[in-house]
Amino acid sequence: MSTTRLLRQTLTAPLSVFPTSKIPTARKSIRAMTSASAPEKFEWLVIMPDQPGKLAKRMEVRPDHFEGLKAGVDRGFWKMGGALLEEVPKDGDGLKIQGSAMVALASSKEEVIEQLKADTYARNEVWDFSKIQIYPFKCAFRHP
Repeated sequence: MSTTRLLRQTLTAPLSVFPTSKIPTARKSIRAMTSASAPEKFEWLVIMPDQPGKLAKRMEVRPDHFEGLKAGVDRGFWKMGGALLEEVPKDGDGLKIQGSAMVALASSKEEVIEQLKADTYARNEVWDFSKIQIYPFKCAFRHP
């Protein structure tokens, strides 16, 4: 039977008339592929306050923090990040950093937590893990 004729029968015949065994295998493989797809990823807004008195330690390990983020940035896990400030800097004053804010692209909150625990700020107890906030985040717009 030609492919065109089989397709025409598939589209016009009621399901009860058309035997399941004649359903083209492509349809079966499509179903299998969709059920085995990777978990959906979602953006997560992450707020990580610093522990009191940890600014010196933060600045000491900061180069390692940035180096450690590179792989996650390159694979698209980290979408953006930066320092949380106590106030807008005044002319000539240094930044008064009180923590970090980041956006991650991950399948779960647990995946984000795993990445945070591997960070040098976590290993050196800069971040206060008892106060970390992680929210599912739907970005409305981005501007370069």
